[in-house]
Amino acid sequence: MNKWKIPGLVILSAIVLSACSVNSDADKLYKQPKPLSAHVMLPETIEPQSTQVLEVHVMQGNKTVDDAKNVQFKVWKKDEPEKVQRAKAHYNGGMYITKAKFEDDGVYYIKTDISAHGEHILPTQQVAVGKLSKEDLRSLQPSKNETHNHHSHH
Repeated sequence: MNKWKIPGLVILSAIVLSACSVNSDADKLYKQPKPLSAHVMLPETIEPQSTQVLEVHVMQGNKTVDDAKNVQFKVWKKDEPEKVQRAKAHYNGGMYITKAKFEDDGVYYIKTDISAHGEHILPTQQVAVGKLSKEDLRSLQPSKNETHNHHSHH
């Protein structure tokens, strides 16, 4: 009887394990989270000594996010990174809106800090204010208004 115990155990184990095969479509059974995206809208021209409205449309998949935990704009001049202007945005009809003041001519960075639905994105753009020096013109990068990167999950 002992000579059948080990082969029988092996056969029984093989039968039990084959019943627990991996379903190749298992990933489709779970809800797949869609990443946050942000479309930042800035004025076409910005003059020095002006206050401008900054807007961002936050989406997840094809749905507008109207319940973000935090939406904040950070604005600073390229050569003055220590002077950061922070402005919390409020939701208003599909957009998160705030205002920022642009004092002098030059290149400014606008970072939108967005936290919603367990995700955090930080789209950053450059914007020209007033008349730019040749050095500022060379430092300008093409605008990437549609942002789908810098994702982190908390």
